[in-house]
Amino acid sequence: MKAYQLKQLDRQYEIHMQAWATVMAGQTRKGKPVFRTFDKFFDYRKAEEKILGKQKKTSPEKEKFQNWIANFNS
Repeated sequence: MKAYQLKQLDRQYEIHMQAWATVMAGQTRKGKPVFRTFDKFFDYRKAEEKILGKQKKTSPEKEKFQNWIANFNS
């Protein structure tokens, strides 16, 4: 199962890399890029650690709040 999840992570990385290229090609906010680095756009290491169980678990309340922020900003 972890191998499948890691393969999916690689696919997500490729999708995010393409999206990053698109963003950098044209979309800006007040003349500046919305995300200054790719790592701020997609944190591969953090996602990988979550899959491998190396990341500290967040509380359900914090996770719910983070999801709300992510949806609010999109």
